[in-house]
Amino acid sequence: MTALALMAASCSSNKSDDIVTPEVPKTPDWRVTGIIGVHLDNNGEPAKIKDSTVFAYNPDKTFNFRETFQSETMDFYFKYTAGYDKNNIVSLTRQFGLTGTPKVITETRLLNNQIVRYYEPGYANTRYDSLVYENNRIVKVVFKHEDIRAHKIWEYTWQGDNVVEEKAYMTNQSTLAMELVSIYKHTYSDVPNIFKSMTALHLLREYIPNVQQLSANMLQTTTVTDGAGKLQYQIIRSRSMNDKNLPATDTARQQDFGAFPGTSTYVSHYKYIDLNK
Repeated sequence: MTALALMAASCSSNKSDDIVTPEVPKTPDWRVTGIIGVHLDNNGEPAKIKDSTVFAYNPDKTFNFRETFQSETMDFYFKYTAGYDKNNIVSLTRQFGLTGTPKVITETRLLNNQIVRYYEPGYANTRYDSLVYENNRIVKVVFKHEDIRAHKIWEYTWQGDNVVEEKAYMTNQSTLAMELVSIYKHTYSDVPNIFKSMTALHLLREYIPNVQQLSANMLQTTTVTDGAGKLQYQIIRSRSMNDKNLPATDTARQQDFGAFPGTSTYVSHYKYIDLNK
């Protein structure tokens, strides 16, 4: 009897050791991997040349690079690659042309793990964009240049987690005073912003910083006026969703009211990857 009891206890112990806890399935983490963009004419017919953009990500899911090209022969080609120090973006590299040499075009200066300045290499103190934050959100970008006539300022108003207004100031070439030249007002859909993970790209030192890319939701409308409030153009977007409830297409119709009035339509087709697979 004692031997049977010991055997029963042993069998019971072995059974408990064999219990395997099922692995909880990972929640999908969808990121954009490609965009094919097509211009439509006034009859709704697509242009022959398509714009293509490819995105890639690092193993830690941070943004790695963006490639942009036109046509299958890639006649027009750019590649932007983000450089990191731990989790902080410290540089952007650009390659122009398939055989071009990659070149660092933007470096950053950090304070408390926030980018407070970005600039062309060699111009850290003479030609740079300075960032101002409130509540961990960018509320102003000040572009400084050794030539005061090139100074610019952008101011941002947030509503919740979205940029709803941008004001652009430029130097008056006669008085050298800063004056308001453009006002951008945005509305948003309830669709989450599929570009938010690409934070490095708002550091591209272009004419208008792409800070609205940091918003939580996808843009719905953009209305642009000059400094006096005269309407310049308006963009109205509509989109279709795929079976994963992600934007499949995004149609942007732009109505111009300035010197060259007219309309244009651009359709973006999106592709995605689940980074948790």
